[in-house]
Amino acid sequence: MILRLATSSRRHDVRIAQQCLALWRPPGNATGLCPLLRHAATSSRVGARSRSKSKVMLSDLPASKLDKEGNSVGPLEAFIEARPGRKSSAKTKEPPNAAELAPSGHALYEYDETDFLAAVEAGTVPDTRLARVVWANWKCFPDCILLTQVGQFYESYFEPAVQLSRILGIKLTSKTYKDRRLFPFAGFPTHQRDKYLKLLVQDMGYTVVLVEEDKDPFAVPGKADKDIPRKVARIVTPGTLVDESWLGGNESRYLLAITLDQSATAEPNAVEGDADADADPNSLVPLHLAYADVSTGDFFIKETTAAQIEDEMTRIAPREVVLDSRLRDSWVSGEKSGSSAADNLLGLLRVLGVHVSFASPTRGEQVPVPSGINLEREVIAILRHHLQYALRDSMPAMPENADEFNRESSLAQMQIDAATLHALEIRHALRPGGLVTTGPTSPLGLSSSPLSVRGTLLSVISRTVTDSGHRLLKRTLSAPSTSLVLINSRLSLVAAFVDREPLRTDLRDALRSMGDIMRIIQRFRANRGDASDVWDVALWIRSIQRLVGRIQLAVDLEPKSRKKRKDGEQVEGRDRLIDLIDDFAPLSDLATTIEKAIDETCVPSAQMSEEGSEESATETEEGTAAPPKTPRSRFSRDEEIRKREEEMRALWWIRPGFSPELTDLHRRLTRYTAAHQKMELDMSETYNAPTLMLVRNIVHGFVVNVRKKTEYGLLERSGLVHTVGETRSGGKKYAYTEWSKLGGKIDKARQELEVEKARALSQLRALVVEQASAIQHNAELVDEIDLSTGFAQAAVDLNYKRPVLHEGTDIAIIDGRHPSVEAGLRSSARMFTPNSTTMDAKSHMHIITGPNQGGKSTLLRQTAVIAILAQAGSFVPADHAEIGIVDRVFSRIGSRDDLFRDRSTFMLEMVETAAILKQATPRSLILMDEIGRGTTLDAGMSIAYATLDYILQHIGCRTLFATHYHELATMLGAPAAIGTHVDTSDAEADGRVRDGVRFFCTDVDEMDGWFSYSYRLRPGVNYDSHAIKAAQLAGMPASFLATAQATLDQLQPKHPAQ
Repeated sequence: MILRLATSSRRHDVRIAQQCLALWRPPGNATGLCPLLRHAATSSRVGARSRSKSKVMLSDLPASKLDKEGNSVGPLEAFIEARPGRKSSAKTKEPPNAAELAPSGHALYEYDETDFLAAVEAGTVPDTRLARVVWANWKCFPDCILLTQVGQFYESYFEPAVQLSRILGIKLTSKTYKDRRLFPFAGFPTHQRDKYLKLLVQDMGYTVVLVEEDKDPFAVPGKADKDIPRKVARIVTPGTLVDESWLGGNESRYLLAITLDQSATAEPNAVEGDADADADPNSLVPLHLAYADVSTGDFFIKETTAAQIEDEMTRIAPREVVLDSRLRDSWVSGEKSGSSAADNLLGLLRVLGVHVSFASPTRGEQVPVPSGINLEREVIAILRHHLQYALRDSMPAMPENADEFNRESSLAQMQIDAATLHALEIRHALRPGGLVTTGPTSPLGLSSSPLSVRGTLLSVISRTVTDSGHRLLKRTLSAPSTSLVLINSRLSLVAAFVDREPLRTDLRDALRSMGDIMRIIQRFRANRGDASDVWDVALWIRSIQRLVGRIQLAVDLEPKSRKKRKDGEQVEGRDRLIDLIDDFAPLSDLATTIEKAIDETCVPSAQMSEEGSEESATETEEGTAAPPKTPRSRFSRDEEIRKREEEMRALWWIRPGFSPELTDLHRRLTRYTAAHQKMELDMSETYNAPTLMLVRNIVHGFVVNVRKKTEYGLLERSGLVHTVGETRSGGKKYAYTEWSKLGGKIDKARQELEVEKARALSQLRALVVEQASAIQHNAELVDEIDLSTGFAQAAVDLNYKRPVLHEGTDIAIIDGRHPSVEAGLRSSARMFTPNSTTMDAKSHMHIITGPNQGGKSTLLRQTAVIAILAQAGSFVPADHAEIGIVDRVFSRIGSRDDLFRDRSTFMLEMVETAAILKQATPRSLILMDEIGRGTTLDAGMSIAYATLDYILQHIGCRTLFATHYHELATMLGAPAAIGTHVDTSDAEADGRVRDGVRFFCTDVDEMDGWFSYSYRLRPGVNYDSHAIKAAQLAGMPASFLATAQATLDQLQPKHPAQ
């Protein structure tokens, strides 16, 4: 009785219940019933006024039904099951369940009831069950876009609805509830979710909270669907997108977690007299990175330092960064965190403009992190907890420990810093022009970015035909290998495809039809994916078999090598292809299982049925909205029959023999369908009604539909039917008992069949996930084939040659070319002038002089690009190339500033130069162009010389240094200027030039007042920059050129070296 009063909508009844609770003492030890009654009373309008917080923990609720003595007499199943089935109305105001509200899974149910009721009285929100759900999640996620699923719509209410309407430009309307008040309302159909998620998350940077209906996928639909519980299903952020349709398949979307060493929590103090005291101690603070592309299941881990974090961020290009939740307050307030390294990291993230989130290494936000916790485990925990927070029930499996991640090592990869990635234009180029596609199917998705891929190394070399292969290409160019074994293994595979054009062509054609299998596997791991996805897995496995079969055919047609392979010997040609075949894991049994379970001819129908089932709802759960206007269509019996056939085909995509339950349901439904067709045909003939059809109407249920008035008579006189409605075109609907009975059986069988199909689909997905490791292994081999055949195709198209790599530090590039410059010249029917670069211990530093626009910077870049391509496993644009493994590539090329970080052009140049001098090793390659500009002549020259001297004395690595400071040549031992060109070969031979230094230059060819750039590199020093000639080419006015020449003639006697 008390429970009935406590849940009443009348305030008087609730007050009586509260008084009874205050006075009543249950006999014995029956206290277990009190939490239930308190929950009922305090969840009402009156009870809420006496308690500001309404909170019930799972542990507070009784675990079983209790008798008067407090003893357990049975489970509470009846009470739990009753809630979802109760009709929702203004008189039944139940609090939402736990999953609808809990943001992190700790509190079962908590929201401020007093504030909610105050909002109700103020007219901000109505007092309904759905309003409570929306209110609680609105207050829980105040800075997010909240979308609540109601039937076939995602809806936004109250103040958030006004914001959503303004942001998306959709219509803002209002909804009426029981008290007839109007409340702001906006929304869109569920099938448009991906469209608006793209706008909100990718284009505008919002975080979107999806509150969805929590239906049991294996439950047969019934009346309980009118009161469906809801839960926060996903929190969509830029780094947690899984299978949205608008995702660019050839783009990785990394979520990056970063942790700092605990030593970074205090401000480091420089030690007086320390040799490294001038260096920033924060640069040495260890950082651990864990990053993942959730959509493909790629997980990586790496250890780095604070000095290299910007370079790693540029290489990884994460869409979102997750930090330790202890840094949240510093990020929000902008105040110092007590750690200089942490403050520097937060400042960098602000400069880069990346989306930042926070997660705790421990599950409970209030639990302190143990001081001895391993940083590697901590960063993995932060990554995992953020994914769990964002993806919830759709969280796919991820590696449990660091050993299961793809571990990246700075020693195993060529390190290319951020400045070099930009300067060499590996992936992006800051130049005007539209974006172009470098992948097989879709653009790079950089519509909101000024970055272009036109003219980049990626755009020139890319010949991949699959999305996953293109992703591998981008990763490889950004971080080539330093392992001689891995590099030569790929070069051998590329060479095998270069030499076998028919095989290369057939493999590339086969690869084009292969889907992105790992995206499907990730959907399955998240308990998502439909019948077409399962069938695509079988198709992919069969495509692998045909791919391997084609390679095997090529191998079988070639004679066997008589040479016995030695241990450790590089495998080439036919033997390399055999190794590739042997590396594939067998998966034919899985494909056979899927093919036996699924009817291929019905899979497209099943997909169309799912897409077409998203109809517009005419009535929502608690409020009402005007029904959508639909165009009137002419009656077509053939069209209705065709529609029925499509619906039936959609039911049969799982073969009947998959399970005994499906066999029985197929048999029953086939029998019922035949009875339906017979009944319809018999009635049409008996009552002379050709337009008569037995249909299911959304309002009247199973009815006899007759289109023409001339066909009513016999049917109505039969006494077997009675009129229930009319159609808009003048037809009538009749109720017929026999059809209602048969239709009910059909409906019940179809619903049971849908449940069994869902169960079968779940089982098939589980079978695929069991083989996920083998599938991923084969997918990686397919990507390797795509990358290698792409490299081979580029080598044939562009006349590239196989490089020779070794463990030394020498470089010998004969007639090398810059890929991007060559491609640009070729498009305008011009030829590229190749140049050679030879470096060894005696000539590891090249000082390059010459005229402006004479090709100095191109030479610098082409040397680095050739080294990158070689270590990526590609052939290179040169007649011959021998390259010692390069561990790092550094460049200081170009002129720009960084106003956001208050760095002028000169200061930015000094910062980048300092980083090079600190991080370069004897195996590095340094490119420097015009160091020391932006200040006075003497100061700039001093800085340039000091840079060269430091490299010679402390590093000794391969260096290309372009300059217009011709005095540097004399300072390094070259002869004094006599004319505009000086041959330095004698000085280099007799030891007057500093050890390791060689001089090269470009020049201008002049004849009869005309000139042209030779671009051909030759030994020596060029003391004339020919700057006025470059100005003439730029179109300067004649008077300007005359003034400039006269001024130069006056200055040259004072500064003959210029």
